[in-house]
Order: sequence, then structure tokens, then C-alpha cells
Amino acid sequence: MVARLERAVRKAINEQVKPYGLTTLQYTALSVLGARGELSNAQLARRAYMTPQSMSEVLDSLEGKGLIQRIVHPGHRRLFPATLTAQGRKVLAACDEAVDAVEREMLADLNPQQTAALREGLLTAVRALHSGFPEH
Repeated sequence: MVARLERAVRKAINEQVKPYGLTTLQYTALSVLGARGELSNAQLARRAYMTPQSMSEVLDSLEGKGLIQRIVHPGHRRLFPATLTAQGRKVLAACDEAVDAVEREMLADLNPQQTAALREGLLTAVRALHSGFPEH
């Protein structure tokens, strides 16, 4: 069930971000940068569940589109942290709106209690697999 939902969500997100010239993986990278700010390739790869090599390709593409910029880290000449450009923030905001609409559609037939229970159950499952959302 989880795998089927993941595939359906990925497909829906891909359809929403495609008009902006993005793939789901590129949108994920932009989203992580939008939430976390400046990050290295390795940091982004970990947070997006990608290999550093795959993330490097994603970042090259996003940089070519003018959505991110990478600058040399002042303390490490071999690190090139990525940040969103103004255009990247604009595209991310538009994509976020479209993806939020997908989530609203997905949850439309649930009442508020069911939605809350689903969110809590998913949060618990992610934490059980040590994949984020640590307890405060």
C-alpha cells in the first residue's frame, strides 16, 4: 500500500512540476534548499534520499536553469554549497502551490479526524525507520 501511494504521489508531483521544466527529483532538491537554506551536495543528497552522484547531476541541471547558484565555501575550496536564486524561489513557490493542491485532492475524502490520524500514523512510521522528524 505504501509503495503504491508513493508511486502515485511521485507521478502526481511530476505532472505538477513538469510545466516548470522540473522533474520530481529536481523539485525535491529545490524544496530541501528552500526549507534548509545553503547546503552542500552531500547534505542535499542525504536529505533527498539520493546518491551524491545523482544529486550532482540534479544540481548541475538546476544551476543551468538559473534556479540555484553554487559558490566556493570560504573555509573549504572543494565545497560548493547550493542556494536558491530569486528565480529558484519563484519557481519553488509556484510548484509548492501545485503540489499542495495534489495533497488537498488526495485528502479530500477524509474528515479532519481522519486526516490528523493519517498524519500522525505517517509521522510515527517515518520516525520508526529513523528517516526524519526526530521527536523534540
